[in-house]
Amino acid sequence: MENKVGDTLLTPEDHIQLLAQLKAIVEKLRAHGITLTADERRRTLRQRRGAEPHIQRVIDLAKKYNVALKNIPLAGLENDAGLTKQLQPIEEELRVALQLAEDTGMQAGSEAWEAFLAYYGVLSAMGERMPDLAAELQTVVDFMAIGPRKKASAT
Repeated sequence: MENKVGDTLLTPEDHIQLLAQLKAIVEKLRAHGITLTADERRRTLRQRRGAEPHIQRVIDLAKKYNVALKNIPLAGLENDAGLTKQLQPIEEELRVALQLAEDTGMQAGSEAWEAFLAYYGVLSAMGERMPDLAAELQTVVDFMAIGPRKKASAT
């Protein structure tokens, strides 16, 4: 069994601090953002890749030629374009962090399950000759006898 991640546990203090920092970042972002519903997310317009310089060009030309649209303020366009530009590197770093956390957690879970199965197999075999051990292991035996778990339904 290859141990890639199990020897690099966070200290309890580091874990608490890291989680607090992440929560603080989320709260700071929450002050500048919204959470869309699934329907809203599906309906949003997606700008074309590489649109940023063209958006800025339209802003500049609208200013130069004093173009104003009723119910669509140019300042709103500028602010939205600016926020998009600000959030892009944040999104990229969060994706990197999420991938790192997911991959590390997945590897740790895999390593833990592999080791669990090895120890469970040995303890089960020993339990055949040791009634006390078999009794103490019974909840695990019951858990393993049920088979694969069904995924929790999303409600």
